[in-house]
Amino acid sequence: MIIKKTLDGFLNGELKVYQLKGGYRAGHDAVILASSINAKEGDSCLELGIGSGVVSLCLAHRVKGIKIIGLENNNNMIEISNQSISLNHYEKIIKVLDFDIEGNIKKIKKIKSQSFDHVFANPPYFTENSSSVPDNENKKAANIGSKKTLDTWVRRALTFSKSGGKITFINHINNLPELLYLFDRKMGGIQVTPIFPKKNKSATRVIVSGIRDSNKSIQFNDGLILNDSKGQTTKRVENILRNGDVLEC
Repeated sequence: MIIKKTLDGFLNGELKVYQLKGGYRAGHDAVILASSINAKEGDSCLELGIGSGVVSLCLAHRVKGIKIIGLENNNNMIEISNQSISLNHYEKIIKVLDFDIEGNIKKIKKIKSQSFDHVFANPPYFTENSSSVPDNENKKAANIGSKKTLDTWVRRALTFSKSGGKITFINHINNLPELLYLFDRKMGGIQVTPIFPKKNKSATRVIVSGIRDSNKSIQFNDGLILNDSKGQTTKRVENILRNGDVLEC
């Protein structure tokens, strides 16, 4: 079966990424998540649900000398993410493994538990009861989870994170209470960064990060405003999306 796909530019065209033409397509959320991960040279990183690979590719482009493993169970996404990794010459940096995040943890034997400096993810934002379900199976898998999805994804992140490692999720703002509850069980130094579509508008997304086994207190950041009053992308966001600037959070 031929996969219908497009070739899209990210970071001012410096990255070229294949995406499914009719499926889930990464956008601002993926680039912003990558900008929020404060990895440094020598760090080992794990992405839960690598999808088309945009987050990991943006991170690898910004931070040299890191290693990234991406977990994914959709065959089409595995194929196109590997194509994008090869196209951008990151084969030695990013590896994709076939694994269902919500599946049997014993089935993944190629990576060790508690071995990553950074674990990051963009889990499904909705459940079938909270949102209309897309007809497209790929979009459904990316957007619609179960009532246990966030709990499972946080548990997986904790399984693979080192003590002192950082876990970072981006998700819908409505899921913030649940994320704070889940992160607080095993993490400290939790930081909450809301993402606002415009100034004086309610946040729609949020980045939550935490440090495994830390006792540090929680911090709420000012957040990120995507567009100004005229609907134009703010300079801060433009620098993230085009230049790969770091989002301090």
